[in-house]
Amino acid sequence: MDQLVELRCKYCGAPLDREQIESDSPYVTCQCCGTSQQRVDAKAYMQQMMGQIQSWISKAIPGGFSLAQQENVDPIARHNIYITNVKPSIELEIRDYRFALNSVVSSPLIVLPFTKGEPAKSKHSSSNVFEFNAKLKSIEPLAVDVNDRAAITEAENMSMAYALIVNNSQLLTDTTPGRFALMSKNFKESAEAIGKCKDYGPLVGRLNALSEVCTASDMVLNGDHLGCVTKAEAAIGMLQKAKSEILRNPKLAMMIRAVDLEIGQSKALKSVAEMSVTGTNGDALGTLEVMNKLGSLNYPSDQSWNPLLRKKDRDYELFSYVEGIVTARSEGTLPICPGDGDILYPFWDVDLKYNFTTGSLFSKKVVEVTEDILIPATFTLSAEALRNPRRGLTDIFSVVPESSIMDRIKGEQDSISGGAGIGRLTDSATDNRPGTRSIVLPLSTKTEATRLVEEYLRQSCSSNSKLKLSKPYVKRLIYIPCRMGMDGISLPRAFDRLTPAVLSDPALNSIIKI
Repeated sequence: MDQLVELRCKYCGAPLDREQIESDSPYVTCQCCGTSQQRVDAKAYMQQMMGQIQSWISKAIPGGFSLAQQENVDPIARHNIYITNVKPSIELEIRDYRFALNSVVSSPLIVLPFTKGEPAKSKHSSSNVFEFNAKLKSIEPLAVDVNDRAAITEAENMSMAYALIVNNSQLLTDTTPGRFALMSKNFKESAEAIGKCKDYGPLVGRLNALSEVCTASDMVLNGDHLGCVTKAEAAIGMLQKAKSEILRNPKLAMMIRAVDLEIGQSKALKSVAEMSVTGTNGDALGTLEVMNKLGSLNYPSDQSWNPLLRKKDRDYELFSYVEGIVTARSEGTLPICPGDGDILYPFWDVDLKYNFTTGSLFSKKVVEVTEDILIPATFTLSAEALRNPRRGLTDIFSVVPESSIMDRIKGEQDSISGGAGIGRLTDSATDNRPGTRSIVLPLSTKTEATRLVEEYLRQSCSSNSKLKLSKPYVKRLIYIPCRMGMDGISLPRAFDRLTPAVLSDPALNSIIKI
């Protein structure tokens, strides 16, 4: 019982550290969740929790057995009480909490400070888990058998690790000052606890790595960008080592996907810190603010697109494009088309090959055509473009070349699409420095661009039975000089009548420029 005579945080249930317990201050601060509270409230919560444990013991053990009596009871009697009244119930709870821990660690356990992703969710609150840990401590003296005592001790460590992980998930949803420093400490203590359990070795390395990621996040928020780079690099190495250990441990295979995402998060954090160091005019805070905006954009909700737009790892691809832009500002290049526009707008360059049947009777033949399609890389902001792919790209099948009826009958028709000067424009893109021009950030991934053009082609085929399409190939992002006018973006003449309708959508007012 001496282990339980301590103050408990009324917010998360964690035991307060010795410094807080021995302090004379009427206020105490939890080192797990960072909240401050009155000492009397922490004491009242602790007493309430102990009362609940005593109530559980009373119901589980007939005869009014109390926690205060257990040390004075004969060891054989204690063993019988444990085996008969306690073990069947507590083993079920231990399995439940172990399963819940395994479920939580199968998801990413961190969210970077400049993203809006949701942390891992658990079926228990941290208070539930800390209280279960306290319950295990209370019945420990009843476990006389060496194996039973070892099982209880392992369950204590497992539940402590789980409680700290859940506490971190809760920290990610608020704005507690210094929360990443608190999370770093919690992850380290969680690693220490789970390290005392069998079969969780790879999780120890992962949690220690996440402690480093949280320290790196705290550094970048406090302006120590070089320190963040160093910590993030160390975390990446530790996570990759943990991944290789997980691959050799089938019992923890459910963590692989989560660790891959955490490696991506760590690389993104490192990139942000490096961009903050090498950003334009050394504006570290400005670069971080751009990343904050990028991670906080609200995309339209669409049932068919939500699985892509809500993917946890899509931000990492977008961050890599930002990194390329920032690098081009200082020493690198971007694929830029020639032109005198003052804004560089990102477009996905798509290669499309299709064939169609023309002519009749003996003049019938199949004609193969190669076209280029351009997709504004900001189309994901437009609900209209997501619902109707024709609005999100250069609609080449809406501008059909003029041909006579006789041309179609004789098989002299050479195209059923109008690519205008798009092909010449895309071919003109070469690696160049952006200079002082503003650059619009790409807000879509290569996978999303592929999905949009495939939807467009399916729509086109349904209205033209003679059209046979091959799989489109999304080649790369290119940047086209444009001008911003009163009516939105003004594109080069090469687009002719193929200006994507999405560029006049008011939703694109949310575009981010560097």
